Amino acid sequence: MNPVLTSALPDFPTLPSAPNPFVQLRRALASDALKLRRTAALRLTLLSGAFPVLLTFLILFFKGHVILKAGGTPWPKFIMMNWQTAGTLLLPLFVVLLTSLVINIETKATAWKHLYAQPVGRGAVFVSKLLVVLALNAVALLLFVALILGAGALLGVLRPKLGFQTYAVPFEALLWMLGRTYIATLGLLAVQYIVSLLWRSFVVPVGVGMGAVVATIALLSWEHADKIPYAAPLATAVSMRMSKAGVLEVSHELLKHEGYSLLWFAGALLVGYVLLYRRNITN
Repeated sequence: MNPVLTSALPDFPTLPSAPNPFVQLRRALASDALKLRRTAALRLTLLSGAFPVLLTFLILFFKGHVILKAGGTPWPKFIMMNWQTAGTLLLPLFVVLLTSLVINIETKATAWKHLYAQPVGRGAVFVSKLLVVLALNAVALLLFVALILGAGALLGVLRPKLGFQTYAVPFEALLWMLGRTYIATLGLLAVQYIVSLLWRSFVVPVGVGMGAVVATIALLSWEHADKIPYAAPLATAVSMRMSKAGVLEVSHELLKHEGYSLLWFAGALLVGYVLLYRRNITN
């Protein structure tokens, strides 16, 4: 090329290179965490465990002398009552509402097109919101356990004859139940997360989730119910046993339904991400 013509050409600015995936994910996480402030998703996380614990607390406050075995530790029975109350219906519904509320933050603000126009890839957005939902789910379960311990301690003060203040808390069994319950919610969480992203509304994912929870309760006697992700939290809750000696027995291995929950988690996220990646961006 003629050097004279070359020197006459204007210097166009070069576009900055895209940030690496980890920087993109960090930015997306910071943005999603900021958006959670004063949202219904955060309030639901902080308050979701209160109802089953309050219900069980009131039952034992008024009828504990009838329900609990005299002279034995009340902690195993108290923990089982709380966990089975939560696992039957409240925990699956909490996960359904939580995923829908987190995704609805963008949908309500009609911000999906604006979000994808930012220097952050679809993968970072997908993983960021998933990590937020997983973190909120973990926080809710930790608060649930903290409320159980607090309610038991309060019963020890208000109803000392029940013996909560006398016997030790079975922390090992409690921690195993915490971890296994979290795993049991993962399959359900992944399915609802993908449904919420595919149908960007609040009503449709919640309707699908509630319908699935009700259908699952009707199918609990089915021989393949352990393969249904919506049944896993209840199956984990009822797997607890109390021995004749009053010891809370919790398996230290994952049960079959918890393994299926992990498979649902991986499969739903993989298929869902492919579908979302190929789909046109719409509000």
